[in-house]
This record gives sequence, C-alpha cells and structure tokens, in this order.
Amino acid sequence: MKGEFIKIIKNNLFLLNKDLLGVSEAQLWIGERAEGPADDNDERVLRERKENEAKKGTPDYKISGIEAVNLCESKRFPGWYEVDATNWKTGIYRLMVHGKAGIKTPYGSSLSSGRDLQYSWPVFPDEYLKNLSSELKKFLYLERNKRGFCIRLEITDSREIKPAGDGEKWIPRWSEIKKLKN
Repeated sequence: MKGEFIKIIKNNLFLLNKDLLGVSEAQLWIGERAEGPADDNDERVLRERKENEAKKGTPDYKISGIEAVNLCESKRFPGWYEVDATNWKTGIYRLMVHGKAGIKTPYGSSLSSGRDLQYSWPVFPDEYLKNLSSELKKFLYLERNKRGFCIRLEITDSREIKPAGDGEKWIPRWSEIKKLKN
C-alpha cells in the first residue's frame, strides 16, 4: 500500500483507497459505537446487526449502528471507493472495508473461521504505518480488544468529516502490541 488510505473531498463525501484490498467491489462496515468492541461477543454482535437491518427502509432511517454498505470503485475518482455520508447522523463512526465473504482479497488479511474472520480485511504493513503523516494517523483507531485497527471519523454538526482515531498514540508501539496478541 502506498499513499493515502482516506481523502476527505467535501462535507458528506470521502474516499477510501481501493488498494486497501485491491478489489473493485467491497463492503464498508460502519459502527456508531465510538469506543469499539472490547470483546469478541459473537452473539451480541450478530443480534445487533439483525436489529439494525430491521430498521432499514423506515422514513427516518439513518445509519446508526453496525451496518454494511456495498462499495464499488468510483467513476469520478478512479482507484477509490466513494462514500456519501449525507444520511449519517452526527457522531463518531468506526469503519472497516472488507471483501466478500469467503474470498481472500489481493492485499487483505487471510481468512479463517469464526465471526467476521471469513472476510478479508485491510492489512497495513508496519513500514507503511510508520511512514504515515500525522494527519492520516489520526484516522486510525486501535480496537479496544486489540485485535486490530479500523478507520475512525467524526461527522460534525456542520457535516464536516474529521479524523477521530488514536493512531498517533499506538502506531509507534504496533509491533509490540501485535506480538502480545499472537
């Protein structure tokens, strides 16, 4: 992976680099719970996903929980997935791009059994993380279960998209943290 993984274009519009996975179609998982999962409670996560799915299609529906949005490479911005956040509530969101179930993506993680591990997630190489600009590090967030990291951003009242991660704090220690989890 080279360059930026996220670009803010304007209020309510941001881009995610297609090279996060290396595929033209993906899914964006969106979680509104700002602190992220502290555990690997499969039953709770699956129950919450089912509840959120039931709300779709209502007149006042807003993305507000663990949601999945299909992505495809943008025609306006080749090499990027285009994400329109117009219908997102004000708040902090955790985001993760992943491939389709059971398919290993060229740049993504390996597949394994268990909740969510049948998806291929972005793999940010250590050298890439160390060389990120301070601004990009602010978009990355270490999940509280220390399983990995995601992209975290804030939608403000004025609809501005801002970084909301803690990457500056943990990226210098990532090699050490990975060893503790393995």
